[in-house]
Amino acid sequence: MAQGTADTRVRRALGWLAEVTLDNAAGAVYGTVMLGVLLAAEDPVNVGYTDTIGAALVVLALYWLTHLYTYTLGTRLRTGEPLNTRVFWRSCIHELPVVEGALLPLVVLLVSWAAGASVSTGVTIATWTAAIAILVLEFIAGWRSHLGLERLWLQAVMGTLIGFAIIGLKLLLH
Repeated sequence: MAQGTADTRVRRALGWLAEVTLDNAAGAVYGTVMLGVLLAAEDPVNVGYTDTIGAALVVLALYWLTHLYTYTLGTRLRTGEPLNTRVFWRSCIHELPVVEGALLPLVVLLVSWAAGASVSTGVTIATWTAAIAILVLEFIAGWRSHLGLERLWLQAVMGTLIGFAIIGLKLLLH
């Protein structure tokens, strides 16, 4: 019985996270693109995994805090509500997708490190992961819209352009 309860809690938590992400899909895209751009600009020849991951975490924290601040400020300006615990936590939850979006490329970078891949290889794989994640999100949105295959490809163009822009930045800088 305890396993069933744990499974139910995990399913509820994942469902809640998915709902939060759907409510702020822009945040997930921003988090993914931000980390992809950081990694594309990274010079893996001159830094190690610890510096690369450290930089990613610092930039992610700064980016999340910036989104948190701007969302909180916008809420307060729109509603006239003072800054309080309720506004702060609601804002934290709203901006959680920024972190969620950055997690996949960050996890890929950590797995590459654990697998013994060179920093350059790990950064390249994580950069491609960020680019592909944007494309996958676009395909999921199209699929959820019940589009035919030809319209699905048309909708995926924007995700493809953003993904190519991340890869293009890496090629341009290195």
